Amino acid sequence: MQVAAAAVATMLSASARADEVTWWVTEPGKAKAQALAAEFEKENPNTKLKLQFNPYGGLEGKVLIALKSGAPPDVIEVQTSWIPSYQATGALDDVGEVIAGSVPLKDFVPATLQAASVGGKIYGLPFQAEALAMLYRKDLYREAGLDPEKPPQTWDEMIDISKKLTNTGPNGQRRYGYGIAGGGPEGQGNTLYRSLPYVWMNGGDILSPDMTKAVINSPEAVEAIKFYTDMYTTLKVAPPSTLENGGLELRRLFMAGTIAQYQGTPTELERFAQDAPNLDYGVAIMPHPKGKETSALLGGWAFIAPKAAKNKEGAAKLLKFLAKPERLAEYTRTFPTTTTAMNLPRFADPRLDAFKVMLTHARPQPPIGSWLEISSAYYKSIQEILIGGASVKDSLDRAAKTIDAILKK
Repeated sequence: MQVAAAAVATMLSASARADEVTWWVTEPGKAKAQALAAEFEKENPNTKLKLQFNPYGGLEGKVLIALKSGAPPDVIEVQTSWIPSYQATGALDDVGEVIAGSVPLKDFVPATLQAASVGGKIYGLPFQAEALAMLYRKDLYREAGLDPEKPPQTWDEMIDISKKLTNTGPNGQRRYGYGIAGGGPEGQGNTLYRSLPYVWMNGGDILSPDMTKAVINSPEAVEAIKFYTDMYTTLKVAPPSTLENGGLELRRLFMAGTIAQYQGTPTELERFAQDAPNLDYGVAIMPHPKGKETSALLGGWAFIAPKAAKNKEGAAKLLKFLAKPERLAEYTRTFPTTTTAMNLPRFADPRLDAFKVMLTHARPQPPIGSWLEISSAYYKSIQEILIGGASVKDSLDRAAKTIDAILKK
């Protein structure tokens, strides 16, 4: 009898595990994830969601370890840009059919699905999309004799206005016209997202279209990186702290009035409302070379389903639940990834309009497994230029050689 009882207990335990879905989410989404979990469990009374909340710091490596462990969670929230490197290890399930079972794929902003895809297969449910726009202090524009309703449209205008905004304020505070990213805790990502669009705007790129060779040292790319780094190295319109500045630092400097303009995400508006409710600011599309279009590197987040996860049926059920437009809209901290969700009232704030325009100009990173190594070589080159250790051309020539070596591995 004891053996039989033990067998029954084992079966019940296995059944309970099969009906439990483990879901890793980030700490900023904690409250919304808990609300969605309660809704999911109400719709699926025989399935229990087990949530784990993770900080942003170190998340990329933590997920990779989980994927390699052989016993990963069933669904994980990750930056969409990490998907190609994860899939390069063969660790992810194709979730295209699962998503299509809940929402038409044509409803997604095309670039968001491209960013979550490798080799034509979709390895993540993209739920959040963002592109950087230019934030500027209207009050500092007025003090400098500039029209706050006329932010710069071209690179030339951007430099001219940034020079005028670089001054000493009435209280003796030194102000700078433009804040660029050169470091910070998440330096590589911060700098990549803020500098690479300048290369794209100018007709350059990091890799050739077939992703077989580096082109970051082309004349177009060199000119663009020189434009970006000159703001700190020669024009001095960026603050002395540039090499330590990432997204968080730039936002704080902006609120303090130390910088008058910078590239930011839609989440900045939420932070301003909380930390500086009386801030007088505007949002504009990113300035571009005269006669050319603006550009942005698509940012965002997605949910992945590890191939080695234990509860694939439960993972599919959760992904179908999360893919509904109203839930994408509820969970995202910036913009959702489908047109239907984007049209919901939450995203009607006029200050979001410039971010929406930038999304239409956004491009995903190349779907190549070695992208993290490639972007690391790019980032090191930018830092070298900012430090003043080499000319832009020489530094980018070295970066191109490093990237070519990575591509040949």
